[in-house]
Parts: sequence; C-alpha cells; structure tokens
Amino acid sequence: MQLYQLIYVSKSAYPMSKTDLAEILNTSCHSNSERLITGLLVYDSGHFIQVLEGEYNEVESLFAHIQQDKRHNRVKRILSCYIKERFFPEWNMGFYNLEEMVEFDFFKLRKRIESLYEICSPEKKKSLGMYALKMFFELKEKTAVAV
Repeated sequence: MQLYQLIYVSKSAYPMSKTDLAEILNTSCHSNSERLITGLLVYDSGHFIQVLEGEYNEVESLFAHIQQDKRHNRVKRILSCYIKERFFPEWNMGFYNLEEMVEFDFFKLRKRIESLYEICSPEKKKSLGMYALKMFFELKEKTAVAV
C-alpha cells in the first residue's frame, strides 16, 4: 500500500467546548482505526488544521465526509501527496488544543500558510505543507493527547 497524506484547515461553525472536541476526537479515533488512518488534529480559537495519513481512497473518502460535516466550514486543502512513511504512525488521531498552549499562536500560522498558499506554485505548496508539519513536530515534543 502506498501511503498518502492530506492536510487541511477549516473554521468551526460555533465555539467548541472541551466536550465538543472530545466527541470529535473519539469519533475520529474509532473511524480512523477501522480505516487504518493516522494523523493529527489541532484546534485553536475556532480554527482546525488536520493531517490525515493512510491509503489514498480511504483518506480521500474521509476528507469528502469531513467537508460535509456541519461542525465546521471553509474547509481548505493545503497539501495532498504520497509519502514514504507515516509522520504519526502511533496516533489514530493525535490532538492538540492550542487554546491551552499560550506560547503558540496558531491563528497567525494559519493566516500565513493560507496567504502563502494563494501565491505559491504547486512545488512551493508542498514545501509550505512540510513547514506546517515541522511546526507540529516541534509541538509534538511537548505534551499531546495521543489516542
């Protein structure tokens, strides 16, 4: 199986409580486990960024479902490409709630990524996605919930 990775950003349709986020995480973990999908979900002040990894059809099918989810809108694909190995092999869905991490400003990172994405060539878009992942790997060194 050739591995595929998709990264997207979105805006929550309403303010998310910790209970709302826990429900999303629990649903994701169950669904992703069945589909052999791994990844990372990051939330901050009404904004999401998610990394999905797995078999192409499974990831694209899940992304199509995610785009229809009424809990968020403005879903925008940042990167999708084949990868040699999983970035998050041990996580059915790792999760960061950046509202609880005062030293990281996700909103600024998201805006910078989106504005750069608009002017990037296809080659540069992949680099931009890798930059976002590098930021997450730095966060991964800190505390995260892995399920």
